[in-house]
Amino acid sequence: MLTKPFHFTEQQERFRAEVHELLSTPTVQQEVARGGGGQHARRTYELLGERGWLAAHWPAEHGGRGAGWVESAIVAEELALAGVPDSARINTIDNIGSTILSVGTAQQRAEYLLPIARGKMLGCVLFSEPDVGSDLASLRTTATPEGQGWRLNGVKTWTVGADWSDIGVCAARTPREGGSKYADISLFTVPMTAEGVHVEPVSGVNPEPFHRVSLNNVELTSDALLGAAGQGWELINSALGLERTGIPFWGRARRWLDLVSALSRHAESAPVDRIVELDAELHAARLLAWSCVDLLSRGEDMLSAAAAAKWWTSELASAIARLGQQVLATLPPEQAAIPAADKVAAAVREAPGLTLAAGTSEMMLATVWSSLPAEGSDAPL
Repeated sequence: MLTKPFHFTEQQERFRAEVHELLSTPTVQQEVARGGGGQHARRTYELLGERGWLAAHWPAEHGGRGAGWVESAIVAEELALAGVPDSARINTIDNIGSTILSVGTAQQRAEYLLPIARGKMLGCVLFSEPDVGSDLASLRTTATPEGQGWRLNGVKTWTVGADWSDIGVCAARTPREGGSKYADISLFTVPMTAEGVHVEPVSGVNPEPFHRVSLNNVELTSDALLGAAGQGWELINSALGLERTGIPFWGRARRWLDLVSALSRHAESAPVDRIVELDAELHAARLLAWSCVDLLSRGEDMLSAAAAAKWWTSELASAIARLGQQVLATLPPEQAAIPAADKVAAAVREAPGLTLAAGTSEMMLATVWSSLPAEGSDAPL
């Protein structure tokens, strides 16, 4: 069903200006210039955390500012526009922190939330596995009850930030009599320095390096379990709210098209028509993404709209990266080393993963298709 166009309030516009000003400071821009993952953005996260902006929608007692999803989405968008690596924010705030805020025990909230919101504790998600990929329902990692706690065994891969993370949230199978492959999945907090946790790099082209994490008889306390045993699948899907709106993907796409446009001025042949076409798509995609944030902030169903927004923004970012690759190929040799060329090349390396993160494009299209009314139905679109 169509909703009214979303508009920012004056207060939200002022908040955006404040965030933009912070991200334009030399401290942040120097971290951006160094590139890489969350270890290079840690000071930026701390600066946001000191102001209660890193987890703006969290209560003040947990390090937020008691604002709403719109303010958190503004931070996410501005980070992407500024080129700040945001996997640490997405994993730590949106996935780990929001799950603890939602279902965590009093002890878990006291231990994790304030350091996370202040940018003092960063995390990674231990979901994907070899030969499993995005099909989390087929994961093989197990968490076996032992004494008053659990023993964790398995292998995770394609993990961003495992080398600098303080904590990880691991999806593991906790088999139960008659349980389904979805009902058997549980989530656990894992100290990344715990005995039995081994991290090694995985070769790849992504600007933020991937890692393989082996979990060998890792001992966890009873309070490592997030929510109830078997609740993992539900928690994983609920934690994808803000990322699924497409805001982080749109921010990348907007920044990348600006870079490609600037770079094309040095190319032998500038693809002006295609740049204009993609720019128009970006304007439309942003309207859809922010309408999803609006639905999220009002607690309304955004499943199909968010799936469409995530699909569109990530595929749009990939299309822009492909155009950038074409422009790079037409640069005269003397222009190949300019800063914009390096940034566009980094976009080309990052783009393929965007159509996989937070749900593959195929999964998003299937979600949209399943939400369409049956043929002959009078249900509104």
